[in-house]
Amino acid sequence: MPKISAPTVAEHRAAQRAALVEAGGRILVEDGMAGITARTVTERAGLARSSFYDYFPSKDDLLVAIAIDVFAAWDAEIEQALAEVEAGLPKLRALVDATMAMTADGRHDLAGALREADLHPSRYEDLMVMHDALLRPLVQVLADAGEAEPERSAMLVQGVLGAGIQLVTHGVDHRQVAADVYRVLTQGVFG
Repeated sequence: MPKISAPTVAEHRAAQRAALVEAGGRILVEDGMAGITARTVTERAGLARSSFYDYFPSKDDLLVAIAIDVFAAWDAEIEQALAEVEAGLPKLRALVDATMAMTADGRHDLAGALREADLHPSRYEDLMVMHDALLRPLVQVLADAGEAEPERSAMLVQGVLGAGIQLVTHGVDHRQVAADVYRVLTQGVFG
């Protein structure tokens, strides 16, 4: 039996799987989709190449696992940023500020790289369900602010946030972008 590096086999397997996901994420940011292979991921994780297939039947399965981690971390950080903020416009401002700051810190880089993935349609649908779950905090912020159609409005707000993310990704200061996004959302373009 192979030597395990954790108190239990389950913990050992969880640690190895996490190492593969983390290695895959780093490779994805550094080298893009072309860099993701079973060999490169296992080498980066310090595991035998055969380990890849013990945890992920395919590259698509690894990419979905990376996306799940990215979405969960993003969601947790947004929740933390909103935790103690007053409902209404202050919470909307906190959401905008956190989104732009997280983008500036590189937390959106992995999501951008994952967009390049040519996933099997069923796996792509899995990603879209998770991505849609990221709208939950925004929908709640809008509902708490009194928006009559928070789900529909969230889709529109997401478009403005996405444009802000693109600006930050292209080097515009995240604080200025956050201020601009908030102004557009609360006052309109000519407000």
